[in-house]
Amino acid sequence: MAMAETRESLQVRQEEGGAKVEDNRVKAQSEFTVADVISALETYVATSQEDTTVKIALTSHTPKVQGFVITLEVDNDFLLSKVTDIHSSLLTFLTKRLNNGFITLNVQVYTEPENGEEKRRLFTAKDKFDHFVEINPAVSELKALFGLEIE
Repeated sequence: MAMAETRESLQVRQEEGGAKVEDNRVKAQSEFTVADVISALETYVATSQEDTTVKIALTSHTPKVQGFVITLEVDNDFLLSKVTDIHSSLLTFLTKRLNNGFITLNVQVYTEPENGEEKRRLFTAKDKFDHFVEINPAVSELKALFGLEIE
């Protein structure tokens, strides 16, 4: 009942004042390609005041487009939370830029296509060393033999 009363009072105000309530949503359903999405993301990165980490996260992987669903991939959970924080402003920008109000924006952590595992980035010296040991266990023996330390 409250919804009906609100709707009725809105109609009465519109009729009395002659003013129309503007709907700022994009109602178009323009088609777009991956190249269009990449261009829109680059424009967003260039014009936004976001952190450098967010800007890198938005441009580090090619977005996936299936119909009106755009999937952005980021490298780790930290970047996922950063991009999730700007989700609404990014979605608004993309709907206006791509002229499509029916876009769905998904953000997920990047996974390797061949085995489905999350891609591990090697940031620290310890991560790099452990990776080399996985490839060649003799590296660990050399470290012990020469008394080396990982910084």
